[in-house]
Amino acid sequence: MNALSERARLGLLCLLLCIMLGILAFAAVNTFRAVQSFQQQYHAAKTGDVSAIRPWMTISVVSHVCHVPEAYLYRTLQVNKSDMQHKSTLYEIANHKKQPVDQVIRTVQHAILKYRKDHPMVFTPTPMHQTDLRSRSPSSGGMPY
Repeated sequence: MNALSERARLGLLCLLLCIMLGILAFAAVNTFRAVQSFQQQYHAAKTGDVSAIRPWMTISVVSHVCHVPEAYLYRTLQVNKSDMQHKSTLYEIANHKKQPVDQVIRTVQHAILKYRKDHPMVFTPTPMHQTDLRSRSPSSGGMPY
């Protein structure tokens, strides 16, 4: 009877080990996907891609990332800068205007594209080359992206 309880303990321990390995594999896959997503978003933001605009961004952040004047974005959204706090996010602006946040983001994206078309020399995207990535690697002392 003692041998059976030892077998049961060993079986339970193996089962728990398999469960932990499964959880570890699941976490590793999710971490890998999150890193890939972050790298894609970083590249989009670095190149000024309008698809990088997110609801948590403020007008000043969008202006800085996309190289478009803040006043132009406020005019496009038909929002007075004085009505909105300087730190208001696109999500908060959408709530203030009683519009879906996706509609506000699309409006901002179209405005940025129109601004770039009308002012082609203002925006020049920063290209990402392999040399840029190597110069930022931790082994070279630079900050990882």
